[in-house]
Amino acid sequence: MATKSKNILSEARESGLARPDGGMRVPEGYFDNFAAQMSALLPDRPELQEDKAEERPRTFWAAVRPYVYMAAMFAGVWCMLQMFHMMSGNNDLAPMDSNPVLAQGLSTDDFMYDYVIGGVSSRDILDDMVDDGLTDEDLDMNTLFEESLYDNETKQILPQ
Repeated sequence: MATKSKNILSEARESGLARPDGGMRVPEGYFDNFAAQMSALLPDRPELQEDKAEERPRTFWAAVRPYVYMAAMFAGVWCMLQMFHMMSGNNDLAPMDSNPVLAQGLSTDDFMYDYVIGGVSSRDILDDMVDDGLTDEDLDMNTLFEESLYDNETKQILPQ
């Protein structure tokens, strides 16, 4: 039961609703000399005519410029990839002893008193020392926190 559908345009032509040529007509020979007629209508542009005598020599910058632009592009891509790597959080920090300025700062007690001990209680320090094996486990911690050694305002052991 397949029916063959007719083309709508051919049905319109048969019924007289559409023109047989599709409504588009061009005068005879119109495209034969179209390019010559169009170029005759356009104004002359002397700057487009090639003249080898007026060609300036190429400067150093004109010769190097493409390579400089390409190097800048690669540097930009490298910087962008470094930023993405740093933002991803996968970058490993170098050990502090490899930096001489940090190693010198950490070797003094002033750094510890100024930046580290202020945020850590004395009991935490002693617990870490016991965990690391730097003190005896049999050491009585309560003797270290006697009132004469302990500053109630700062909650730290006073230096002797």
